[in-house]
Amino acid sequence: MAEGTGTGTETTGAVTPAVTPAVTTATTTPITAEQLAAVKPVLQQQMLVDKAEASHAAAKLDQAADSGKLTLDVDAADALIKAVDAARDQVMDLWKRTTNQLATPLQLGENPVAKAISARFAELAVGEESGASKALLDLFKVLDDISNALSKNRDTIRDADEDAEQAMKKAGGTW
Repeated sequence: MAEGTGTGTETTGAVTPAVTPAVTTATTTPITAEQLAAVKPVLQQQMLVDKAEASHAAAKLDQAADSGKLTLDVDAADALIKAVDAARDQVMDLWKRTTNQLATPLQLGENPVAKAISARFAELAVGEESGASKALLDLFKVLDDISNALSKNRDTIRDADEDAEQAMKKAGGTW
């Protein structure tokens, strides 16, 4: 044993190869109709809250851009627009992947009560007024509005910078 190490191994100067962690693969398991039925109301409520908060934030951002209170340099605006656009595209991809799944009727049985429950959950999932699918489209619209407000602000800044540069050059200065 090497002096003072307490490892119980001798030190020979040899290099011990690095240990590679075990590789695991994740698999997804489809949820059952019962599991979906249990979580739909909670997800729908949370999406409505998130939508309201995002809509409020988008409106404030749009107001700030319109009033000139929002100022970003062009590079920062481009980076932010890119991030918002990526989030918007992810929401659209999620909507495309899940809408058909959400519209699938629950298989609760063939009696009138089971059919009524299945129809109600389908309405919660893809209803035109308050369904989860609509909430995703609403979030897409909010993100698109944010991207447009940021683009408008960036273009205003770019135009102001170009105007200032031209004025400076006309006055004999350098930019």
